Amino acid sequence: MEPDDSPRSSRNYRPVIMKRDVFEKSIRLQSPQPVSQSGKIYIKDNLLFVNDVNQGFHVYDYTNPSTPKPVAYIEIPGATDLAVRNNIIYINQATDLVTLAYANNAITLIKRNPKVFPQKQSPDDSYANPKANEIIINWIPK
Repeated sequence: MEPDDSPRSSRNYRPVIMKRDVFEKSIRLQSPQPVSQSGKIYIKDNLLFVNDVNQGFHVYDYTNPSTPKPVAYIEIPGATDLAVRNNIIYINQATDLVTLAYANNAITLIKRNPKVFPQKQSPDDSYANPKANEIIINWIPK
């Protein structure tokens, strides 16, 4: 996952691109990690999910809201939002809608719906022309 320095990008940002085959295998459950750039927060029952923008979700035990305890980190490049119903998590992973089951601190990929969302746009309207098998998972300053 290296930034794309090709002439396909302009202005102040450059895209971070993944090949689709790598992208589709990029979801991993890890031990708790420090938060890099926090995004949206979601609470479901005794779980708190904190987005690490375009990187994944931190999972906390929220049984005691005054002292949330880190439980896990779901690495999912390109993700910025989620919804939860029962033990099913729906995540936008860049262009795809991913459905995961989360139980007993384990995740299982249930389904991937590719190309539900458009390619990520840069903060300053920089452009990129990724190939058909490439996904923009982030934009970083040049």
